[in-house]
Amino acid sequence: MRYANLLLMALCLVAQTSVAKEKTRISLALKGLESRDTITLQWGASNKSTRPLIMQRGAEKRITMEVELDEPRLLVLGVKGCQGGYDIVASPGEDISVSGRVKRTMTGKQREAHFRKIRVEGARHQAEYIQAICQYHAHLDSMDTKLYNEYRDVRKLIKRAKDNNDEQAIAQMYQTLHGESYVNHVIENYDERQSYLRQTILAYKDSFMGPLLLLRLAGRLDESYLTLYTQMSETARQSTYGREMQEEVFPTTLIRKKAGLVTVADSTDTPHTLNFASNPSGVRYTLVDFWASWCEPCRKEVPNIKRIFEKYGKKGLRIVGISADHKEADWMECLNEEELPWENYLDIERQAIEQFHVQYIPHTFIIDSQGQIIAEKLRGKELSDYLENLFRQ
Repeated sequence: MRYANLLLMALCLVAQTSVAKEKTRISLALKGLESRDTITLQWGASNKSTRPLIMQRGAEKRITMEVELDEPRLLVLGVKGCQGGYDIVASPGEDISVSGRVKRTMTGKQREAHFRKIRVEGARHQAEYIQAICQYHAHLDSMDTKLYNEYRDVRKLIKRAKDNNDEQAIAQMYQTLHGESYVNHVIENYDERQSYLRQTILAYKDSFMGPLLLLRLAGRLDESYLTLYTQMSETARQSTYGREMQEEVFPTTLIRKKAGLVTVADSTDTPHTLNFASNPSGVRYTLVDFWASWCEPCRKEVPNIKRIFEKYGKKGLRIVGISADHKEADWMECLNEEELPWENYLDIERQAIEQFHVQYIPHTFIIDSQGQIIAEKLRGKELSDYLENLFRQ
């Protein structure tokens, strides 16, 4: 009987500490939508999956979406195929109404959706979130305006030299007293921006809003945000955003761990399951390169990887490129431009990125014939030298 009572107490404790999910209803009344438009709803402020939670045609005058939540979460409204979106902080069980207008524009080849005069009712954390975001950006805008006005002439001269690809003129401008002063003020501006970001986050350190705002405003995090994490309350740390922040500021190394299965897509949108623990015959090592078409350092690394492939491709080196591009068209265009001769896949579902704990790109991994990760984050000469030593053995 004593054991039965202990079991009952344990079950009650679990029931008390677990939070049931509740349906949150979001009703949309957005003008400017066309029948061909598809409204999307996806998680915001997350470096994980970008797959929409809900997709619904925009032909109706009023659109209703439902999502199950067990804590406050940032949701982003968007239009499929368009950049841009609108943030909504929703909580479990809320009945939220959103009204306003959607306007579409074209910037080059990119369609953009602009959400105008949006009114959100029924979301109790929305006003606090919007106020924090607006204050933050207004402060940064004032800093940038001050810097621009103070060094307007220098910036014009530097821009003119850059437009003419006159590297010598650019170097000479930076070496002048005014140019050096401009560089120093840019550095000071960056430091002040970082200081103000931390000040903004610490104002919300006791709730989920702190880590949410950090992920929303800073994007990718690293160990430099460790002291900020330690100042947050336990409530903030245990939120979804606090846990994601912890994963990023305490990065987990995969060295000496087995690489698992990942599912990606090829250029025909066909799913492929890659098993790095079971390499094709003749493969001694596998170089996995996480990159994207928009990532300038990734593109600059391409010639180095081409030299590596040419040197070791027939000696047992397999190279697998995994793109973090959000759009297949951008990825395909880049593949055609770069003419990459190794395997290339698209990770639009972020499954491979999550499994390899990729926080930023470019990010490389080297896997041995037993499927064990033996090195990561190598590029340039460091990557070339490491592979040269491997193939000497």
